[in-house]
Amino acid sequence: MSSRTLTNTTLRERFKLSEKQRNTVTNLIAAAVEAGRIRRKDAGSGNKFAEYLPYWA
Repeated sequence: MSSRTLTNTTLRERFKLSEKQRNTVTNLIAAAVEAGRIRRKDAGSGNKFAEYLPYWA
């Protein structure tokens, strides 16, 4: 398990998804935040450049 930051782009790259699927990835990230599995690295940053960390980091 890694404690590197996660972004919409890195998650799409990891799962080999296209740019057209970014809304799906955004929804998955939102669900993971709501479930407490990941958290925002910097709550003050805009959504476009949001980075996320695993809950244990």
